Amino acid sequence: MSRRRKFHLYLTIVTFSTGFLVATSFETNKITRKERMHDQLFQQETQLNDRILAEKEQNRHLENQLLDLQRQVGKVEEAMAERKSEAAETLSQLGAARMLAGVVAVEGPGIVITMQDSQNAANSADIANYIVHEQDVRLVVNELRAAGAEAISINGQRVVSNSEIRCIGPTIIVNGIKSAAPFVVTAIGNPDTLDSALNLPGGVLHSLQDFVQISVAKKERVELPAFVGDAKTKHS
Repeated sequence: MSRRRKFHLYLTIVTFSTGFLVATSFETNKITRKERMHDQLFQQETQLNDRILAEKEQNRHLENQLLDLQRQVGKVEEAMAERKSEAAETLSQLGAARMLAGVVAVEGPGIVITMQDSQNAANSADIANYIVHEQDVRLVVNELRAAGAEAISINGQRVVSNSEIRCIGPTIIVNGIKSAAPFVVTAIGNPDTLDSALNLPGGVLHSLQDFVQISVAKKERVELPAFVGDAKTKHS
């Protein structure tokens, strides 16, 4: 074989080998890049999964905190509602006590009883039997109290626990204030209940109506003044 042909043969082998090496290197680099990309994707996926797990754990922690806070708020709301209820009950009791003590003016549904001397008093041999006495007024007041009256007044004078009803001649003194007939007894309470109590057979009105004039009126609204004076001291 000539030198020239040998040269061409060697050149062909070298060229083929170089091409093969280049192709192999290219494929190797391509595979390497794919492996690197795969590794990067795997790492990114792993990191993402780790973040998801961490956030799930954080969310679970926050949910537990939220539940704890909701329970605490619920307890506070229950305590506030209980205190509010207790305060409302206390205010209600205070209002009722003030009404019973007569220290505040009050209004509401009720009844008005007007008591006057009998028209036959002047022609009677015994006038005392036909005029209104303090015991007559006291009977009416006691019957109203027994029937559940919340507040009572006599001729504008609020009747409290220590109020004393006294008679001097044709006049009656309540809370140290003197007044003459007609005597108007006003009471706050259920009008039907108070009226029924006064009109019981053999009751107060039946026992008095033959001697004095008595009229009863049920009212949707009456007003009673506050007590003026010292509720600790009986009036003499």
